[in-house]
Amino acid sequence: MVHVRRYDAPPVDLAEVLRYAACRQATEEVEALARAAADEGSKVIRMQVCWLETPLQVEGDRVDLGFLQAETPKLAQHLRGCEKAVVFAATVGLELDRLIARYGRLSPAKGLMLQAFGAERIEALCDAFCADLAAEYATQGLHTRPRFSPGYGDLPLEYQREIFHALQCGKHIGLYLNDSCLMSPVKSVTAIVGLCREDSDHEKGCAVCAKKDCSFRRG
Repeated sequence: MVHVRRYDAPPVDLAEVLRYAACRQATEEVEALARAAADEGSKVIRMQVCWLETPLQVEGDRVDLGFLQAETPKLAQHLRGCEKAVVFAATVGLELDRLIARYGRLSPAKGLMLQAFGAERIEALCDAFCADLAAEYATQGLHTRPRFSPGYGDLPLEYQREIFHALQCGKHIGLYLNDSCLMSPVKSVTAIVGLCREDSDHEKGCAVCAKKDCSFRRG
């Protein structure tokens, strides 16, 4: 069964917006631009998540989620020991894409800052949803693993197709996939969260990704 949840926007982390905009030492003018972009962008975003719980089997490097089977050593290692998983899709909505496109023509600097704002917002949404999952499944004696997305680590982007089909993302949250497996709205994420009985430290975020030369990589 697919569930849907809408979220009120958490406070904007301006430092993260500036990081996504590649502003390591921002001037007052740049910070003011970031605030203006955040203020305007906050008026149009619509935070939504759809998700389902699914059985999970991991055998060697093979991950079986029922609707999706993949040979993926990194994901298999990440999910080993989990008995089931939550697969979700999250988006901040199409209106932000339209605002970014508008400012891409009128003011490229503000357009760039809105892109960064959108990146911060979708990450904040995923963090909020995963925190809710952790609290809800704790009542069942289950712990959550960090989220893992197609195109991340060694899980090919093409597996978006199976996830979109299972979640019916277009129907539930207005999220669509093109032939290149790119999402619309752009500021959207799909991910897998493992559920296990024993808590353990697992690599998350940039530590899982093999792309060492990414300009957004955290140390």
